[in-house]
Amino acid sequence: MSLVKKLLPADILLVSEKGLKHSINRAFGRSRWHHIMLYIGKGRALEVTPRKGCHISNIDLARECYIEYRILRHKKISGAEKKKIVATAIKLFLGKKFSKRQLAKVFFRRLLELKGNRGKASKTGYMPNVNSLICSNLVAITYHMAGCSISDRWAPEYVMPRDYGKLEEFEIVFEKRAAGKA
Repeated sequence: MSLVKKLLPADILLVSEKGLKHSINRAFGRSRWHHIMLYIGKGRALEVTPRKGCHISNIDLARECYIEYRILRHKKISGAEKKKIVATAIKLFLGKKFSKRQLAKVFFRRLLELKGNRGKASKTGYMPNVNSLICSNLVAITYHMAGCSISDRWAPEYVMPRDYGKLEEFEIVFEKRAAGKA
């Protein structure tokens, strides 16, 4: 049975791909992961890339370009809530452009350890900026709007791939590790 058939809507896919630009991205982000996607069902994921912006792509976890990947699933949310998360993500983000400015803003804010705006984001009625988008923000903002925070320190607009490494409310459904890693 294909691994993709075991995925559920709202699962989070973390990936590392081969290539110099991806290696640089991981190094600057201090993370194993450089790309985050939201699984939406039927073998497809919502993702944000510099070239295509926010779009729906077919998932093929057997692609040779993936060095490693991890699939995360929230432990407590219902199937109906997962469908709502997917619908919200598609409604808010599909067709929006990738923001190089947002990428720079996140990297520099995090690099300089500037205030993460978490206090502001935890207030009732806080609406994250949905107009400036990178992949890790797409998922963080969508989950934030469903009441599930990806980071205790950073507002969803400033979440990076490394923040997805240790999430207590999520379980690792499957993981492919790079050759030679324990």
